[in-house]
Amino acid sequence: MKFRAAVTNFRELRKFVNRLLPLAAILQSMSDVSDSERMVAHNPLPTVLLNTRTDGVVAFNTAALNMFDEGALGASFSGLLHNDVSTAAVFFDAVSHFGSYVDRALVFTGQDGSVLQLQTYGVQVVPDLVLLSFLDLEEHNRRNRIADQQAHQTAGLHQWKNIYGFFREVEAQNHLILEAAGEGIYGINGKGQATFVNRAAQEMLGWSADDLIGRDLHATIHHKHLNGEHFPAHQCPIYASFRRDETVRVDDDVFWRKDGKPILVEYVSTPIYDHGILAGAVVIFRDVTERKENERKLREALAQVEDLKVKLEQENDYLLTEIRSARSHTGVVGVSPAIKSLNVQIDLAAKSDAHALVAGPTGSGKSLTVSAIHEASDRRHRPLVRISCDHMSAPELEAELFGYRRGAFSGATRDNTGKLIMAHNGTLHLDEIAELPGSVQAKLHDVLQHGHFQRLGDSAQTPVSLTVIGTTCRDLMAEVRAGRFRQDLYFALNLFSIRCEPLCHRPEDIPYLAKHFLDRTTRRLRLPQTRLSRSNIEALEQYSWPGNIRELENVIERAAILAQGGRLKFDFQLSDTVSPQKSDVVLTGEELRTFERKNLENALRRAKGKVSGKQGAAAMLGIAPTTVYSKLKSFCVDPERFK
Repeated sequence: MKFRAAVTNFRELRKFVNRLLPLAAILQSMSDVSDSERMVAHNPLPTVLLNTRTDGVVAFNTAALNMFDEGALGASFSGLLHNDVSTAAVFFDAVSHFGSYVDRALVFTGQDGSVLQLQTYGVQVVPDLVLLSFLDLEEHNRRNRIADQQAHQTAGLHQWKNIYGFFREVEAQNHLILEAAGEGIYGINGKGQATFVNRAAQEMLGWSADDLIGRDLHATIHHKHLNGEHFPAHQCPIYASFRRDETVRVDDDVFWRKDGKPILVEYVSTPIYDHGILAGAVVIFRDVTERKENERKLREALAQVEDLKVKLEQENDYLLTEIRSARSHTGVVGVSPAIKSLNVQIDLAAKSDAHALVAGPTGSGKSLTVSAIHEASDRRHRPLVRISCDHMSAPELEAELFGYRRGAFSGATRDNTGKLIMAHNGTLHLDEIAELPGSVQAKLHDVLQHGHFQRLGDSAQTPVSLTVIGTTCRDLMAEVRAGRFRQDLYFALNLFSIRCEPLCHRPEDIPYLAKHFLDRTTRRLRLPQTRLSRSNIEALEQYSWPGNIRELENVIERAAILAQGGRLKFDFQLSDTVSPQKSDVVLTGEELRTFERKNLENALRRAKGKVSGKQGAAAMLGIAPTTVYSKLKSFCVDPERFK
C-alpha cells in the first residue's frame, strides 16, 4: 500500500513537472520585451513586468490596473510599495539567485490608499526583467472560507433533515400555544433557516409562513441596520446564541417587513436541543416601534426644553451683566463736525443692518458707538452681545463664541449656548477684533458667509442671523498687510467703516461731555447738585486728554465725589506743559502710563512717524526700536498718523 501511494505521488509530481516544463521553456525563449508583455496581458493574476535596473514598470495587465493606481504604475515600482525598499531588494536578490521566488514580505498600497497584503510571485525573464504576479491573500482566504462553508453545508444535509423533522414535531405539538402568543415567535436551524413562524410574527413582518419556512431568516428580515448599513450574518446576535450556546437579549434592533419598511424590535434568542444535540434557536420578539418613537420624541422635547432653559438662563445672566456694566445709554454727545459725521454714519449703519468696523484710540467712545448703532437698528429688541477678544486664549474664545456641548472637552460639564446664538437676530460686538486668533477668524468668516455654525462637540449645524460690529484701536488694514488679520474677514466686516476721533481733535465737545458725565454721576450716586463753572470748562479744555472720553468721565466722577460746597476741583497733572520733572507730585501707575504714552506720541510727532534709525523715535527715547514697537501695540498708537 505504501508503495502504491509513493507511485501515485510520483506520478502526480511528474505531471506537475511536465506542466512546468512548457512554462520554463516559454520563459527561456523570451528574448524581448514584447513576448513578455503578451504573457503579462494573458496572465489571470494581477501581473507587472519590472525593469529592476531602472525601477520602471514595463508592462501591466488589467488586473494589476484594477489593484494599483494607474499613475503609480506608470511612475516607478518603488512607488507601489508600502514598506521599506530594502525588503524589495532582498526579494529581487532571491529571484535572481533561484530564477523564481515566492514571498509575502512585500506590502503594497492599493488604489484607494489601502494597504494590500499580497503573496508575490517573481520570475526572472531575462537579465534586468522580472515578471511579478500577485495573489490577494484576503480574497484567497475568503474563497477558502466559502468552500469550507459549502462543504459543511453539504455534509450536514442529513443532520439538517433530522433537525427540520424535530422542529416540525415541535410545531405540531405546540401549535395552539404558538398561535395564541401575542409576541412574534419563530425557530431557526443551525443554518439560520426558518423552521416555524407563528401568526403574530407573520402579522408583524408581513410575510406568510410559506414565504419564510426554509429561507435564511437573517438575509430576509435582519439584513441591514436602520441606517441602511449592511448587517453581516456573522455579527448577528441570534446566530451567536446557538453558536456560542447562550441566551441573547437585545433591546434595540430592527427587523425588515416584506414591504421594505423597518420595525423596531426587542427580542430574546434561546438555543434549543434535540436529544442533547444543538438544533438551532427560538426567537421571541415584539414590535416596539411606537414605544421607541414616543421615547425619541420625549427625549427631543426634554432636550429642547433643557436647551431653551440653559439659553434663557445664560441670556438673562448676560443681560443683567450688561445692564450693570453699561456706561451710557443716552447716545453720542457733542456738537463737533466729527460727532455730526459720526451720527450720520451710525444712522446709515443701523438702517443697512450691515456689518461694520469701528476704529479709534482707546477711550474714544467705540463701545458707545456700537450701542448707538444697535439701539437705532431693527435689531434693538434683541440683545447686544459683547466679547472682548484680547483677554482670552484661542480655545477659550472659540468656546465662548460658538458654545459647546457637555463633554466636548475637559471641563465642559454642561451645555453652553455660546455668544453667537445669544446674538441671534441681534448684534454681536467684538471688542479689539485685531486680537482675534487666526483659527477663530476663519470660523467667524464661515459663519458670515454661510449663516450657520457648529457648536463644539455637536454634529448639527445651527442657523444664525446677526449683525457683527468689530472695534479696534489699531489700523486693521495694516494688520491685513502684515498677515495677522484675514483679508476676506476684513472685507466682510468693513461694509461700514466708522472712525471715532480722539477728544483732543474735538475740544468743542468737552463742555457737553463734562456736563453729561456730571449729571449722570450725581443721579447715580445721589450726590448734591453741582454745576460746572467757566473756570472749570477752561481747565478741562486746556488738558490734552490722552485717555480720551474715558479719562474725562473718570476725572468728572472723581471731582463730583470730592466736591466741597458745590465747587469742582479737577485732579489731573499730566498736560503738554507739565511733567514729573516739573512737578513734585506723586503719580499713580495709571498716570505714569498716560504720561509714557504722551511722551511716546511726542517723540513720534517730532520724528514724523519714524520709529527706527538716527532720526527715529527710538533714538530720541534712548530705547531699542523693538521696545518702541511693543509699546505702540500696548498703547494702541499708530505711527502712520504722525507722518
